[in-house]
Amino acid sequence: MIIDAHYHLEVRMETLDELLAQMTQHGIDRVALIPTLVDPIHLSKIAGIAGEMMPKMLMSKWRRMGLLLYNSTVTKDGKFSALGKMHSIYDSPDNESVSQVLHAHPERFYGWIFVNPRVSEPIKEVERWAGKPGWIGVKTHPFWHRYSINLLDDVAAYCVEKDWVLLMHLGSDLERGDYRYLPERHSKLKIIYAHAGLPFYREVWEYGRRMNNVYIDLSNPYYVDDQVRVNAIKTMGFEKCVHGTDGPYADARQGRMLNYILRLPLSDIEKERILGSNFINLIS
Repeated sequence: MIIDAHYHLEVRMETLDELLAQMTQHGIDRVALIPTLVDPIHLSKIAGIAGEMMPKMLMSKWRRMGLLLYNSTVTKDGKFSALGKMHSIYDSPDNESVSQVLHAHPERFYGWIFVNPRVSEPIKEVERWAGKPGWIGVKTHPFWHRYSINLLDDVAAYCVEKDWVLLMHLGSDLERGDYRYLPERHSKLKIIYAHAGLPFYREVWEYGRRMNNVYIDLSNPYYVDDQVRVNAIKTMGFEKCVHGTDGPYADARQGRMLNYILRLPLSDIEKERILGSNFINLIS
């Protein structure tokens, strides 16, 4: 089974029919949908080059410059910036949009409930959807939504109670990027750090290899290039890595992202675990 564990429902960039066609073409069994978080993003060639440079800088002696580039993508007033071009970030992503897809195609999709504790009570939002089929966990973005990870304590406890997974995109500072905080306060919490633990990468891998409850996804071809992908799997172990695309952003097409895994020097069993079984085990 092949599962894309990280995909944004953004029909202004890719319609649902187009996504379903891609899934059929490339043998993708299921996709875990996230409500759209931002206005449609179309990166310029220069912005794309900068995006490709960022992980290389973050994993080199130029890490400080990489962090400056990473942090510059979110403005003080809460917008996504791609070398000056601004895109509005949604404080309250629309979980209803994903719910409608889950109802229409229950055999093809899972859903992540998106919460933002800065603007509303996250437990109320989770409980609104928790009893309905298809939802498998909670998505959080302390970086773009600009809040301290400790505001997710109640959400983490809820996920433990329901045996759900928490998916998180980390910020870079102590408050928004403390990847140790929730796993150590909630030892039974299953947490996936998006984009191979961006922006910390190796720190998250070294930490995650020692923690039974910490995983990463390999989504977004800018954030997770060949070097990151290979080193992440080598350090954390294939058992701790799950496949994702981050589509339809960053030209993360299903075939392209699938090929990145298929061409790795891994056994068929290891590839099968990354492409689907690891995620199934997490949500089962």
